[in-house]
Amino acid sequence: MTGGAFLVLLGLIYAAAHGVRLALAGGQRDADPRAEATVTVLQPILSGDPALAHCLAPGPEQAPNAQFVWLVDDDDAEGRAVAQRLAAGQGNVTVVSGQPPVDGENPKTLKLIRGQDRGITTDVVAVLDDDTTLPDGALGRLAAIAKIHGGLATALPSWGRAPMTAAEALVAGFVDGQGASAYLSMARLGRNRTINGMAYAVPLDELGRLGGFAAMGHGVTDDWAIARLFQSGGRPILQTTVPARVAVSVQGIAQATGLLRRWTIFAHRYIRANLDGAMVALVLVPGVLPLVGLVLATFLGAWAVGAWVALLWARAALHLRLVRQIGGAGAAPLWAVVLAELALPVLSVAAAIRPNAIRWRSRRMRLDGGGIRYE
Repeated sequence: MTGGAFLVLLGLIYAAAHGVRLALAGGQRDADPRAEATVTVLQPILSGDPALAHCLAPGPEQAPNAQFVWLVDDDDAEGRAVAQRLAAGQGNVTVVSGQPPVDGENPKTLKLIRGQDRGITTDVVAVLDDDTTLPDGALGRLAAIAKIHGGLATALPSWGRAPMTAAEALVAGFVDGQGASAYLSMARLGRNRTINGMAYAVPLDELGRLGGFAAMGHGVTDDWAIARLFQSGGRPILQTTVPARVAVSVQGIAQATGLLRRWTIFAHRYIRANLDGAMVALVLVPGVLPLVGLVLATFLGAWAVGAWVALLWARAALHLRLVRQIGGAGAAPLWAVVLAELALPVLSVAAAIRPNAIRWRSRRMRLDGGGIRYE
């Protein structure tokens, strides 16, 4: 087989894999929830992102009937100041401060346990990251779906604003270029064994029956932990098309690489434990082929490089279209979606180097097996 023929074969495999992903994802639609649910939003907060106030402020105003509990650490003076300033005059916001995590404690899970211990009485508990916002009506939809089906309802991440730096655009390209089709296609196949933890909702009674957030333990991946808790209790994981819009401030390539490396380390842990044919065909193979094909194309000439890049560009455009059709902002530029896809194998290698050392904003952590140690 000639190099040109082999490149064509790679292109056909790549197009077929993404065609199946997009077809499966495009057929995923949420049933219109015909119920209402009272909801308490637990929002763990850690300072260090200049956009923190911008992300926190809209929630209580968009959902005035929901109760918001902003969870901060005693040693996070900036986070407490931002939360208290925004909460002033908001009747549906409570700021709760507590001891920072120690070795063996997941910082997000610790805050969620503290929030639940405040005594929640609403139908549903929602968890929302401090870098994530929901569009108007999305919280109500997510809570209603969780209540109706008695399961773990998770939103679909997309990038929520025009990137302010090239490094931020790269991160946006990763979020907008992969999440929608991967999460939705695996859900259609019944292979959704984890969630994206940026935004999800659970019925309070089911959470209590399963032992609450404390029953998740303090493992490294809290989103996977809550998914396992509901699965073990026989309750469904409900992958919705409710859009969650993430916006992380990224100032340089080192910060972008560190953030993407951390996400990839967590993904590796999940993949190793849940590897099957669907994941290989719809996630791993499409993730490797873009860079492999581009390297091969460079040896064949400008025509091959141009054709390969055009294929990647078309795939990126179709994926952004899917994101926007289901209500996501889809703010990543096309070039960033293509570049992020090419970078996936490189990120995977980077994640395999010192896979036990990560940083989240001001915190440096070492992952010892399934536990956490702070440095």
